[in-house]
Amino acid sequence: MPPLIALAATFLPDLIKLLAGDRAGTIANRVVQTVQDVTGATDPVAARKALDADPQIAAALQQRLAELALEAARLQAAAADRQRQDELASFRAALADTAGARGLLAGLSAAHSPLALAAPTVSVLVSGGFFVVLTLLMLNGLPNADANTTSVVNLTLGVLGTAFATVVNFWLGSSSGSRDKDGAVLRLQTTQAGHTDQLLQTLQAVQQSHVEQTRTAIDALRSVAASPGTQPSAPATDAFARCVAVTLSQEGGYVDDPRDPGGATNLGITRATLSAWRGQEVGKDEVRALPREEAVEIYRANYWLPARCGDMPAGIDLMVFDCGVNAGPRTAVRMLQRLLGVPEDGSVGPVTLAALRRADAAGLVRALASARIDYYRSLPGWATFGTGWTNRVRHVEQAAGLML
Repeated sequence: MPPLIALAATFLPDLIKLLAGDRAGTIANRVVQTVQDVTGATDPVAARKALDADPQIAAALQQRLAELALEAARLQAAAADRQRQDELASFRAALADTAGARGLLAGLSAAHSPLALAAPTVSVLVSGGFFVVLTLLMLNGLPNADANTTSVVNLTLGVLGTAFATVVNFWLGSSSGSRDKDGAVLRLQTTQAGHTDQLLQTLQAVQQSHVEQTRTAIDALRSVAASPGTQPSAPATDAFARCVAVTLSQEGGYVDDPRDPGGATNLGITRATLSAWRGQEVGKDEVRALPREEAVEIYRANYWLPARCGDMPAGIDLMVFDCGVNAGPRTAVRMLQRLLGVPEDGSVGPVTLAALRRADAAGLVRALASARIDYYRSLPGWATFGTGWTNRVRHVEQAAGLML
């Protein structure tokens, strides 16, 4: 996920769903451009600093993203509607062709034209040929047949099968059945259109909510600024900042251990991860010079957001986040889901969050630590790195316990 898109997703998580259907990348490009326009920065670290420093910029970005999401949803809904209309038109054309052929045959029969015998004759020949070939193959097979002969027979049988299906459709298909199919398609189209309208209404409500929140925030800021002697209050403690600080304390600085398959690593960020983040291959010197601020944004985009740690209770968020840094977010989430007794799909949704709210946080922290060590024991590198992994888990478990 591009850094600026990950940053935008922290303000409007629904963008992820729209980007999943954005095959051409148009929405993604507009999101990136919007973040750059509002923050005045092209670097994710600088953009994050601008948003943290000025709440009005953050509010403006949230509103712009909500407007963009609504417009994108409308475009996607319109494209889906056009596709349904095209499919329906094709289906109706096919039914019209079949009805036209039957009508022509009925007219020729009424006129006692010898051409009326053409369709039945062809149908008998096709049906007879199909069943004769099929019977011979079932009784005799293809003894001593070479590959070319087998291919020709398979091709012939396929052609006859297709022709036989056409004959059956022509003679047994009814106008009533066609109308039933047509009606079913229309009902399906109506249902899908209803779902699309519902989605648009939801997005409009979300946009209106963001607009109202933005106006409220700006009014509050103006009121505070206008009040004499009022000092701005200290910002609330950021859960991500607390968690990433714990993780960074365990990662250390630059390391290039030949026993570590990750190779050159700095602040826990491998050379491969940094190359993917920057969109170009980087060398060891660039890994060594990695700024802490950029490493923090990588952790936010690649691990914190995909696991939805920001929606988890304090302490649990650290356990899942730090495990995801080592083992991957999906592995960490599956571990959590296994302990909660919910489906292990590796994706945090309403079911997982509801189970989290019901769980005993302290007991879950201990269970996650134990499950993580069991996971490490199953890895080939346990003999080499087991002691370090265990110490890290115990340190993170202790830090998570203090957050409860």
